[in-house]
Amino acid sequence: MNNSNNQRLLPCLSITYDQWKEQQKASLPVYDPRRTLHPVKKVNRRSRNAMQYKQIIGSTEDVKDQKVRKKKVAQNRNVVDNRTIKRSSHECYQIFLQTPLNTSLCLQLDSQTLVKTLRKRIARELGLDASKLKLMMRSTQLCDVLSLEDNGVKNETNIEVKIHLADGLCGGADNNPETNITKHPKLSERELLALAAEVPDIYRKLAVYLDVSKSTVDQIWEDHHHSGVQQVVFVMLVKWQQSQSKSSDFRSLLADALGKCGRVDMAEKVLEGTVLKPDGTRHNDLDVAQCQEELRWTYLNRICHLPKYPWDETDCISINDIYTDLSLILEQPTPCQPLKIPLKDQDEVFTHETVCGNSSTRIIIQGEAGTGKSTLMVKYVYDWAREDDLASSPIRKFKLVFLLRLRDLEESSKLEEAIMKHLLPHDTKITASQLRSFFEDHSEDCCVILDGYDEFRHSGLASAASDRSIIQMINNDILRKCFLILSSRPAKLSDLGKCLKEYKQFEVSGFSKNKIKNYINKFFGQKKGLASSLIDYIESNNLDVGFAAAPLITQLLCLYWLNDAESGDSKTVEATLSVSKLHLTLFDFLEQHYLAKQTTDSDFDTEELIRDLGRVALKSLWPPNSQLVFSWKEMVTEIGDDNVTKACAVGLLHKQEGTQSKAHHKATKRKSSLSSWKKISTVEFFHTSAQEKCGGEYLAHLSQHKEEEFNILMQDLKAPSDALNAKMILLFACGASEKAATLILRHLANLFTREFQPDLEQFFKGELHFERSKSIQDIVDLCLMCNFECEAKGNLNNELLTLFPEGMIMFSGITPQRASALSYFLSNIHCPDAIKSVTVIGVPRRGTFFVPTETMESTSDKTFHEYLEAYSKLSGEELNQKLQQFASNCSEVHRAADIHGVACALASMQMWQVFHDWQKGVHFSIKTLIKSLENIQTERLMVRSVPLHESSAVLWKLIEDRKLQELTHLNLRQTGLVVEDVSKLAECVHLLPKLKHLDICQNEKAGGALDKLSKSLSSINLEVLDVYCMRATPTTMKTVHSNLPKFGSQMKELYLHVNYMDEEGANILAENLSKLKHLTLINLPRPDHHSSAAAMQRVLESIALLPHLQIVSLCAGNLDVQSCLKILAPELKKWHNIKEMRIAAVKECAKKMVDEPQSQEFVKAIATMPNLHTLKLKGIGLTVKSFDELVKVGREKKFQKLVWYCRSFLPDDYKIPDDDFVAIL
Repeated sequence: MNNSNNQRLLPCLSITYDQWKEQQKASLPVYDPRRTLHPVKKVNRRSRNAMQYKQIIGSTEDVKDQKVRKKKVAQNRNVVDNRTIKRSSHECYQIFLQTPLNTSLCLQLDSQTLVKTLRKRIARELGLDASKLKLMMRSTQLCDVLSLEDNGVKNETNIEVKIHLADGLCGGADNNPETNITKHPKLSERELLALAAEVPDIYRKLAVYLDVSKSTVDQIWEDHHHSGVQQVVFVMLVKWQQSQSKSSDFRSLLADALGKCGRVDMAEKVLEGTVLKPDGTRHNDLDVAQCQEELRWTYLNRICHLPKYPWDETDCISINDIYTDLSLILEQPTPCQPLKIPLKDQDEVFTHETVCGNSSTRIIIQGEAGTGKSTLMVKYVYDWAREDDLASSPIRKFKLVFLLRLRDLEESSKLEEAIMKHLLPHDTKITASQLRSFFEDHSEDCCVILDGYDEFRHSGLASAASDRSIIQMINNDILRKCFLILSSRPAKLSDLGKCLKEYKQFEVSGFSKNKIKNYINKFFGQKKGLASSLIDYIESNNLDVGFAAAPLITQLLCLYWLNDAESGDSKTVEATLSVSKLHLTLFDFLEQHYLAKQTTDSDFDTEELIRDLGRVALKSLWPPNSQLVFSWKEMVTEIGDDNVTKACAVGLLHKQEGTQSKAHHKATKRKSSLSSWKKISTVEFFHTSAQEKCGGEYLAHLSQHKEEEFNILMQDLKAPSDALNAKMILLFACGASEKAATLILRHLANLFTREFQPDLEQFFKGELHFERSKSIQDIVDLCLMCNFECEAKGNLNNELLTLFPEGMIMFSGITPQRASALSYFLSNIHCPDAIKSVTVIGVPRRGTFFVPTETMESTSDKTFHEYLEAYSKLSGEELNQKLQQFASNCSEVHRAADIHGVACALASMQMWQVFHDWQKGVHFSIKTLIKSLENIQTERLMVRSVPLHESSAVLWKLIEDRKLQELTHLNLRQTGLVVEDVSKLAECVHLLPKLKHLDICQNEKAGGALDKLSKSLSSINLEVLDVYCMRATPTTMKTVHSNLPKFGSQMKELYLHVNYMDEEGANILAENLSKLKHLTLINLPRPDHHSSAAAMQRVLESIALLPHLQIVSLCAGNLDVQSCLKILAPELKKWHNIKEMRIAAVKECAKKMVDEPQSQEFVKAIATMPNLHTLKLKGIGLTVKSFDELVKVGREKKFQKLVWYCRSFLPDDYKIPDDDFVAIL
């Protein structure tokens, strides 16, 4: 060691290294040769040393016994493991070790354990070189070659571990050159790995002081960065240590470099050899009760108080006094589209199981701006923190719950440090290392809530910036047993990438109707008159679904009503129906509220202040940016100190006193994890929507005064996702300026044409993939909303019409906002003949499957709700039991329906939210939408799977007023029509002279009026009539069959299935069916239990008399399948023109297999049909041999499709034909 190093002060002793070395030498025992007993026989050196050592410690054992003992030790040496001491029949010792690192060890050892083995074990525990250690007992060194018992060690003996400075007593030093003592021990790999975890943020600076070249560091990063920053630092330190000479003072060199980097704490640990020793105590010493108490104080006194006014955080009320439960929806993944299931309560996110029956620990709660996501997160921690009613919420099962706002964190923020900074007091005795240890060992007892992922500024989740960062937790790379709740807007979830599938997703849908009333009553308290008047206003304007369901909008309505509604000026209130107008009214209210308190600032200009704030807001929110928090200095630089102060006084901005990230603090000044935070003031808008409103106002300002800059910003919206991320800013801009709306719609129309033009044909056919269809509708929806916010009175029609090629409008999955925006567009259109077709579908289409109307209306039934939940996670017998339980609680009509098929449709069609709306009576703006049809000359109108209810009266009025005379197609499928509705349609259908296609199927409550409708159809030349599944009685169907000749000679398609006919009705149908000479498709009614096989045969005979018939669908009804095929087979030989045929049996009659002769006869009849190319059989139990023959017939006739819905009739080992046209279900 050089002189400079010799004179370095040791931090732990405050003396030089030379002084400490001399003290250690002086403490060694002096060997006295006069006490040595000379042996009788000559022994080798090691034996002599052993005997001499035993004589020193006073052993009376003779030399012979000593040699025997040594032989036994040598034999045992091979079976003793170096790390784990093998148990034997000898006595077990508990010994206490005092290490040179000022720590203690307690070991359980066998009495025959060799001292050399113990020394190596201690070296591993301490991360030191075994050759440099010696074991001392009562100032005497223990001999390596003897056991503990031979060295006189007893149970519970204290042994001192010292660093070996010279050769051992009696020549006992190890002569192996590989284990000779070195003056400057290297750091073990365990030490280097632990050190790498502590300095990931300064490793490049550390490399400079260690003389590691930049090229070497870059190469190490290239090779190892995929394994994390800690691995990069570890490899760099290993390579540095390997490059040093053996005589180097590794610890001193590394400590010097760490000190220069500002990490004096780690430099001391390197010198002391305590790198592996954690700070403070281990997790079992963590005072969990103290941590809970400190968290509860923070939650109950700082976080769980909500401002009554969004702009004034000083006027707060407890969340328990104002909070109203939100509606949450589970998005359950399925093979097709997600099944949306509303939760019974918001606490179910903690208990809901996955499809596999396991509880997920990763939860996403998504929702649009203002839906109450952040408030819900606060409610969760409030339920955990409050002392009363401890068992009321399942979140109480967690010992520790941490709520962190992601807007306050940085990309490199570590979980424990963020908790220390934002949730615990600065004088807490809890350390970050204690929290880390508790997370590692008890993560299942912790819940972390990260609020506002859409507000989190980061460069991506591909690689974490530091070990145990927030990003690593979001990416599910650490603490996977810890329960994590992540809230976000939907548009930002795509950033999660592949890890999104590891989360269970819930959606906040806002307030239900009753919850809106509850919130308003809580807000106004004793002012019940104001609460009642606002509730009446919301209900009368149909705002309780969609608009006022957002808690923020409800709060703003309450605030406005509190300030202005007492004047009774209802016209002023009407102006707030659009989001932008509501926010503008709120800003005016803020101005008045501010000026009322001022006496000198009479020249205050709100518009100028909003414009200045808007410049900052637009810059911070325009894609891809999402900055929500600003430093006071940053905001002052942008808009000036006076404007920032005024904005805070008005309430547009909030000022918060916080701390600055350690990334902004010099590393050399860091002394502890808490002292590295610097006080700083931050400001933010009172709500994200206020920031978006200001940004939209400034964007509108640019369109009027700086159009070139405006166009540059619009060019940043290169993809549909970019436009959707800026949705609220665009809407507010359109509400502020018609010119801005024109330019925005022009850009969106060009984007729409460029992105979706190739997909439009499939889209209008309902054949486009669900996600792609959703993207198309989202852009169209955005454009219509921009027009609605602008209130341009038709001035933007030229831009909007480019979205509807050939005048076709289609919305699949209609929502209140879409319906309002569409009705506004149609009400102000200047070219009545520009729109040819309007299609409004409440449920995304998928095939031809339907859900019976009465089943939809029964969604309030508790058993049905439970069955839908069971469908998402049960299978087999459990699911069947749930099905039977549901069926037993339903009416007769439900038992006739395939309820399991209904649930399958729900899973594949994303229908649950529509059901939920139906249950609430969603006719929100359908009435307005239908009323707007009077302004256009549409030829096609489809309102499907949307409840009309009272809105149907508006439609009949339009027909009576001859406003829809150009209509050729009217489709009201599954709209909840009743007998009175169809009767009204029968009275006015003659006023639709051009009507060719009428579809009112699946309106099960309206079947009783089909007789009236059939009588009125003689006045029009109808080509298609679809009254499928209206469950008309046999009496009603007799009248319908009698009126068939009056339908006109142009009738081509007739759908009568799932309506019932008896014997007399079948005879009437057989007599009149043959008179429809131009019929190409017939869907026959279902025979009831009064119908005979002979009557059915007469119906089949009449089919052969229709020369143009190509498609036939028939149901055996209550006839058994055997009898049905018996009368059908002879008739099939006469059906020469039939190309497609569907034969079905009801569930009760499809349980028996048809005998072999009849099956063979049916197959032979099929073979005689020359033009048949599609055959579908449901419930027809053919034999296996007959079905194989049918497949052969299909090959010969080149079938396009052969579908057999009878998989249960086939044996398990049946090999399904691999022909493309064959499908067995």
